[in-house]
Amino acid sequence: MQDKTVALVTGANRGLGFEISRQLGQKGMVVLMGDRNPENGVKAAEMLRGEGLDVRVITLDVSDGVSIESAVEIIESDFGRLDVLVNNAALLLDIGVQPSELAEDVLRTTFEVNFFGPYLLTKQLVPLLRKSDGGRIVNLSTQVASLNQLADPSSPLKEDICPAYQASKAALNACTLVFAKELGSYGIKVNSVCPGWVMTDMGHEDLPDYGDTVRPLSPKEACEKVVALAIAPLSTGQFLSGGQTTSW
Repeated sequence: MQDKTVALVTGANRGLGFEISRQLGQKGMVVLMGDRNPENGVKAAEMLRGEGLDVRVITLDVSDGVSIESAVEIIESDFGRLDVLVNNAALLLDIGVQPSELAEDVLRTTFEVNFFGPYLLTKQLVPLLRKSDGGRIVNLSTQVASLNQLADPSSPLKEDICPAYQASKAALNACTLVFAKELGSYGIKVNSVCPGWVMTDMGHEDLPDYGDTVRPLSPKEACEKVVALAIAPLSTGQFLSGGQTTSW
């Protein structure tokens, strides 16, 4: 058991988190599927165990500090280390809402899940990641939060308006960079990745029409790039999209 790579995926009961858990499990890892709803987590884990994968459920609400502390204690007690952290859990509540029309509670709720949660979870897991022979942290971000894209009036993404989501993911990108600087000397690689436009519950039909040349990716296609970063990234402090380095 202890020889297996141990990975934690947040928001793992559906969508990208579920597929990331599947693909990491297929690589021979023990996958801890973090979910704030234990019942949903159990159902998701049972599906993957039915495929012969070594997955476990861990109750984890990234917006709740007590839940984070409890999850970290369980990982330390059961495994003594963590090799891979995938910060996937996220909220997108404000598609098409202009910044001046955004409700404060939506802004704060979005930041709690998309920024504060990953930051505080990563902070508390650093001691366990340092015990790994090659720790990996992958933060799921988005190109619509790229400051270069936001500042470019000719960007193909200029019509994408979701200010709370964009601002929180831009903050998450900054989180990637500061942790990459701190943890580089320990051999821990920290990167952000945009999985692309994926047809999940979050990537639904309300998104803009990009034309016939752009199609939504399947979760399997999108998660292959995420899993590649979780296994053996060549560098740290990078923002990748489509397998290529992109601008912050």
